Amino acid sequence: MRQVQVLQDWIRVENYQVDAGELRTYEFHVVKDEEHGRVTLTIKCLDNKENTVRLDPTVLNSAEISFPEIAERRIQRLYALGLI
Repeated sequence: MRQVQVLQDWIRVENYQVDAGELRTYEFHVVKDEEHGRVTLTIKCLDNKENTVRLDPTVLNSAEISFPEIAERRIQRLYALGLI
């Protein structure tokens, strides 16, 4: 059975400004796969009706980093690519 450790439970960020007049709501959490030593940040992008419009799991290089900052950068990147 796969063992995971929750490093950051789900946090919701509402009305995050990705561009002038463009706001997004998202949630993120971080888990560590004990077996493989892999840390994964997962972002759930939500629409105005609380529906998930995109799940974005990203493997991180280190657990010693600011998860909120990485989530913000990832949201900015998804927006710039037109994915959210």
